[in-house]
Amino acid sequence: MGFEVENMDVHFNKCASNYDRHFYEDLGMSEFYDEIEKQIINCGEPKNILVLGCGTGLEVERIKHSSTVTAIDISDGMLEQLKEKTLDPAVTLNTICGSYFDIPFVENSFDLVLSTYSLHHFKLEQKSELYKKIYSALKVGGAFINGDTACNDKATEISLLNHAEEIYEKQQVPFGTIHIDVPLALDTETTLLSDAGFKSISLEKRWTKAALIKAEK
Repeated sequence: MGFEVENMDVHFNKCASNYDRHFYEDLGMSEFYDEIEKQIINCGEPKNILVLGCGTGLEVERIKHSSTVTAIDISDGMLEQLKEKTLDPAVTLNTICGSYFDIPFVENSFDLVLSTYSLHHFKLEQKSELYKKIYSALKVGGAFINGDTACNDKATEISLLNHAEEIYEKQQVPFGTIHIDVPLALDTETTLLSDAGFKSISLEKRWTKAALIKAEK
């Protein structure tokens, strides 16, 4: 069976209406999002929150205190699903449709940057630049929480990246524009975050295929 090439926004628009059911029922992700909620609470009810690759807002639903949430996603279909949800009344939601690589972040403006199951589509150089951008956007003492898939070792990471590079070269499109999973190893993630300037980096939770990393400015 051949690999089905789909642009990122097309893929997520197609699965938007079934996204929540897939994550909670098919993938059994309730525990994952329970942990996300705990991490948000542990951050001391952050007032200004940036959510990257928010999708239908499974993580936004776990924000249950007075806050302004800026949620970015490349899929307008996903954002429409989020806008239809009943969120905590204390949450003020602002949505932006576009790539978080292209959208500028105001420096020193967020108490928390949050991302779940979004960043595993990009290579090291892209994530390095994004992590620097996130670091700059955070206030001193703010945190970046990333819950995402992670591979077990460097050899697997290299194999996945090489395979993805071959597909992108064949399609002649920029890396990150096709829906291909390229999770990095945890050591690589830690190094990228450290190089971006984060001083406190911790693995908060590890599952079979996913990990939750917290990095503080």
